[in-house]
Amino acid sequence: MRDLTRSQWIRRWAIPVALFALAFLPRMIYPVSWPMQWYTRAIEFGDAVLAGEWSHTFQRYHPGVTTMWLSGVGLRLFSWRHGLSSEEMMGTAPTKPGLIDSAVSAGVLPVALFISVSIVLAYLVLRRTVGRRAAVAAGVLIALDPLYLTHSKMIHVNGLLTACMFLSVLFLLDFIRRKRLYSLVLSGLFAGLSFLTKSPSIFLAPYALLLVGFHRLTSRRGEPGRGSWTDRLVEILRDLFIWGGCAGLVFFVLWPAMWVEPLEVFRRIVDKLIFHVETTHYNPVFFNQESSFEDPGVLFYLVTIGWKTTLVTLPLSLAGALFTLRRVDGDERRWVTWSLIVYAGFFTLQMSLGGWKQIAYLVPIFPAIDVIAALGLVEIAASVARRVRPPGRMNVSAGLIVLPLLLQAVVVLPRHPYYGTHHNALLGGSGTARHVLPLQNQNEGLDLAAAYLNDLPRAQRATAGLHQRGAATFRYEFIGLTTTLDEPGVDYRVYFLNHVMRQLDIEQWREQWEKDRKTEPLYTVAFDGVEYVWVYGTPPDEPAMGGPEYSLGYRLGEHITLDRVRIESSQVPSGEPLTVAPVWRADGQIDRSFKVFCHVLSPEGELVAQQDGLPLSGLRPTQTWRAGEAIEDSYEIAVGVDVPSGAYELSIGMYDPNTMNRVPVYDSTGQRVPHDRIVVGDLWIGSSESNRE
Repeated sequence: MRDLTRSQWIRRWAIPVALFALAFLPRMIYPVSWPMQWYTRAIEFGDAVLAGEWSHTFQRYHPGVTTMWLSGVGLRLFSWRHGLSSEEMMGTAPTKPGLIDSAVSAGVLPVALFISVSIVLAYLVLRRTVGRRAAVAAGVLIALDPLYLTHSKMIHVNGLLTACMFLSVLFLLDFIRRKRLYSLVLSGLFAGLSFLTKSPSIFLAPYALLLVGFHRLTSRRGEPGRGSWTDRLVEILRDLFIWGGCAGLVFFVLWPAMWVEPLEVFRRIVDKLIFHVETTHYNPVFFNQESSFEDPGVLFYLVTIGWKTTLVTLPLSLAGALFTLRRVDGDERRWVTWSLIVYAGFFTLQMSLGGWKQIAYLVPIFPAIDVIAALGLVEIAASVARRVRPPGRMNVSAGLIVLPLLLQAVVVLPRHPYYGTHHNALLGGSGTARHVLPLQNQNEGLDLAAAYLNDLPRAQRATAGLHQRGAATFRYEFIGLTTTLDEPGVDYRVYFLNHVMRQLDIEQWREQWEKDRKTEPLYTVAFDGVEYVWVYGTPPDEPAMGGPEYSLGYRLGEHITLDRVRIESSQVPSGEPLTVAPVWRADGQIDRSFKVFCHVLSPEGELVAQQDGLPLSGLRPTQTWRAGEAIEDSYEIAVGVDVPSGAYELSIGMYDPNTMNRVPVYDSTGQRVPHDRIVVGDLWIGSSESNRE
């Protein structure tokens, strides 16, 4: 009996567990968050909740509440664990390089977990509706849908909107088929989560009315309780009341802003809905080789469906729709397929009415396309298998289902983690898509450019210029200073395909772009043979280059070593500045922010010039240093004109600015250095040393 029970458990849960792993791992391994606006909103939302400032939980009209709850919890736990303030989490205060990447992972984790569980739930509901084989195929195709994957790996609203809307639809279909009240309640609850996520989910209301109304009005009169049209109307109103009541309850309970100013919340959402319908995006949209502020029309979304499906799902979804048109009986799969075609078609039509059009806005229909493709796959497999004699029929059918699913994995998974670079190979792939649709919508490849710059010498003091759309997030990856392309004196200019295609603020960078394109870039990033990122520029000169360099190896405190110091010159004219460039190294976590002092002392020990400051002008306080990292620092000491000519001594060290106590200094033998200051070397200040008679 124990073996039988174990076998039944495996048969029941092996597929859901495998589907969860297939969905979760690609979403969680190397998560990204391009762009980062919902990262900061989730932090601010959490701050408002903890402070009891309920009205401040209105961060955006979208409204994005599910995203901010899920990611906000992950980010809050991360900040508590590492003792970080909200300012440090958002990068407005200096932080350790790589810390925000780790914080993003903590924020993406709940989102990826929710979406992965939703895919398993979709499989369980579909298994009751269309059968195990079609449900498994649908689960795999949804889990490996490249566009859905792209929007499931970030702290944003579109992935969660897709999950919640699709589950609401599936539970509504399940209610209509099996008449289970809990399915109607679950459909309403997920509809409420959809409304909390993004305003286009309002489409679920007329869709629910259409589906419930059509079912109730076309039910056979012989069924119990179907005696009159009045009865059916009452049933429609009852179903919609339960569905809408559950949705409204979730919307109110989970959004604290609704507790204190519900009318104001609704007013702001409606105003923005009207605005988006009546206006185009404030940035130009690239479509069909042109960048324009004009509405590209419904064709934009039809083309998006073509290129963002795969060489597996596009033909199979067409096959699924064709099989549906050919069927004349009341087969359950036919009814499900029609319902999903209506869902995808009318949602696309709804989004086409607005002037703002982006590829991401169409993500919610792709799980429906995947289910239709799965149904088409099962139909094809069954049709072919019927031509084979038993006992080989089952093997042929299973093989014909498994092979396309494996092909989907082969097409999608090698693109990890940049699933947004996928474009349907049947239509020419990225090489053709680049002439029709905007590419690099999630800034794919900019993280690779930042990593390249981080590995260059003196990266910590370098400046990189980008278009502001990329600069807003590039700064979290690049260890130097990130600014915009029109800022003078940048060391590196980073161009990326999306802003070049859309010609975003082109007047600010056109001239420099034309000059740079005539030279060889320092670095490029390409996917599918299409270049996505170009880096131009010259690495900055080392401070005090050409001057004497001193190898030191002194240890300061527990985790800091002064490797070496370069000075501009050992002979400094009176009134001229002296550049001192120390190189520090950390070998562990530094829990406080220390200041560096550079002193010029007379033979009698009198201080004649000094410069104190935080490392790298405050950009890299010591508590942000990573173990094993070398910090290439620099300071400029102003030497007064009244300093007498003669021999002087340059020393360096650190101190705690809160207590003014110096950090203990130890030499290579472990002996503590007197006065906790490191003597770098001798200087001559004034006229030439040979003329000092």
